[in-house]
Amino acid sequence: MRDNIRPISKDVPLIQLGVHQCRFPVSEDPTVPGGYRFCAGPTSTERVYCDHHHGIVTAVDPRRARHSLAQRRAA
Repeated sequence: MRDNIRPISKDVPLIQLGVHQCRFPVSEDPTVPGGYRFCAGPTSTERVYCDHHHGIVTAVDPRRARHSLAQRRAA
């Protein structure tokens, strides 16, 4: 299973997502409006992604973090 899909993803079309449901696209489906299905896991009131997907989209690539640190030191 790919890392970006949680085992409990509900895989629903955007039109069926309710308030406080994760809007992370987990699969393509040309039969639904928009062409994607979404996680639909529970979210907090201030986020559009569940904790799992929030961690993915806010993760920092360690290679970029080192490069950025080197640039700040040179400045």
